[in-house]
Amino acid sequence: MFKTLTSSIDPKKTPTAEDIQKIPSFIFCKWLSGNPHTIIAANAINMYSDIPIDNQYWMVKHAFAGKVKYIPYPKQQSQDTLKKVEFIADYFKISKEKANEYLELLSSEELNLIVQMYTEQELKKGN
Repeated sequence: MFKTLTSSIDPKKTPTAEDIQKIPSFIFCKWLSGNPHTIIAANAINMYSDIPIDNQYWMVKHAFAGKVKYIPYPKQQSQDTLKKVEFIADYFKISKEKANEYLELLSSEELNLIVQMYTEQELKKGN
């Protein structure tokens, strides 16, 4: 499926109609939102999600093929990272989105203290 997604910005590659039909619209939008040039197209597709996937694909292909070189595929966070984000959000009383940003800014010592504190609290609750 990732090869089909990337073919939408490559003017030389054309997938089969069956391959295009396998792309979930949500995944296509999520992938497109990884580049500042294609985020407007992702928003339009998201707003009009009833547009068939083949039309979504060809719209992006005609608008961006050859103009956008690379769009990274968003990687999923590990369970350990998600737990740290929850701890940071609770500790600082902020949203998980902000906590994700804090995760990159906190030193390893500060992060370890927060994780240790919440891990100990979870252990006490479990007993």
